[in-house]
Amino acid sequence: MYVQIYRRSKILLTVALAVILTAGNCRVTVSAAKITRQYVVDPNGTGDFLTIQEGVDSASDGDTLLLYPGIYTEPVRVMNKELNIIGVSKDLCILKYDTASYRKAPLTIAAGNVSNITIYGINSNMMPEELTEEEIEIINAELVGDSWDRQKNYTGYAIHVDQNYLYGRSLSFDNCRIISENNHCAGIGSRGGSIISFENCELVSLGSGSCLYLHDPTSPDVSGEASLILRNCQMTSYLCPYVMTLQSLLPECNTMKLTFQNTHISAVAYADDESYVPINVNTGMDVETLSQLQQLGGQHTTGMSSSSFELVHVTQQEDARLYMEELESALAVGNVSKLMNIKLPEGITYLGEMDENAAGSLKHQVIAIYNRSSRPGFGWCGLDSAYLTADSYGNTLPEMNAADGTVSIPSTAAVASAGFPASAR
Repeated sequence: MYVQIYRRSKILLTVALAVILTAGNCRVTVSAAKITRQYVVDPNGTGDFLTIQEGVDSASDGDTLLLYPGIYTEPVRVMNKELNIIGVSKDLCILKYDTASYRKAPLTIAAGNVSNITIYGINSNMMPEELTEEEIEIINAELVGDSWDRQKNYTGYAIHVDQNYLYGRSLSFDNCRIISENNHCAGIGSRGGSIISFENCELVSLGSGSCLYLHDPTSPDVSGEASLILRNCQMTSYLCPYVMTLQSLLPECNTMKLTFQNTHISAVAYADDESYVPINVNTGMDVETLSQLQQLGGQHTTGMSSSSFELVHVTQQEDARLYMEELESALAVGNVSKLMNIKLPEGITYLGEMDENAAGSLKHQVIAIYNRSSRPGFGWCGLDSAYLTADSYGNTLPEMNAADGTVSIPSTAAVASAGFPASAR
């Protein structure tokens, strides 16, 4: 049992030896030594610490915090250090906190590894605490290119990644479940030379934010090429019309390298055009166009044939109403298991009746793209300075799969001009 194996903290000593040969003699010199520790965090009191934050404050670079089963209700902040935070099971180790405030994410982190835990940003419907002028001054002193006057209008993410410490470093999430009832599940500000990866993770958006929000840095000093990797993940957006949101703020200094592998999407789209943000400049095919291609038996995604799974699921008005009522009821109860019992099929669930003349006129996209210029760029889906790697494959959405030359995907304008018949209602 893990309790018997990891009863107390372990100390791991790594010593690098340099061997120098001089006049036939062998001299061994210790050139570097690194001590890493492993601490146990147990809310029941059998470990080294009761809370994750206590462990974070005591740990040093390279240390590991092993989380025992329990519900950890705290906003954990890992600042300027690289740690491994590992739970024994994502079903048994739950980190949650009220995300009424933008600065109170359950987990704020920049580098290291997070594995086998559930990270849950809850919505208590409580107003955030009022801050004193002194507290606001301290916050503003920490911010670069931002202010509390703007941040106070936003709720928090489940995971917040936006520190200069990320520059040239990596942050990975493995076998985690990330749930948000407010803002995006993961809000990420990249840094040059950084690699952010999610592997075997579930990202579940229950609120107004998408599953993943990524933007580049605004300072040239920490700019450069950044990588985002999603591998064997499930992204589900129950309410927000966008499953992912990407923003380019300083394209002349930054490049975003995107890799998606076997990432499955369950998204919603709305017949009501008012659900969408007009400044979304996504240049990919909208939901209406994808639906039309599907009705024709078209190969609407790289490597897929007409016998592939249904990508766009069009509901009737009554079905859309029942879905929204079921979701609101589950949110009111605040029970995670009840919320997760609402199953969305893989693909895009279109809520409402599809307009037969919608293709080419409405921009119902499930990925939101924002550029500083508010105009489409020449990168991935119109994002400035972004590109999809050739290693991207096996994903639900066509724009997440790298083209291999075997399938030709027509543009929205081409589909509209071809006079394809409207999709079935």
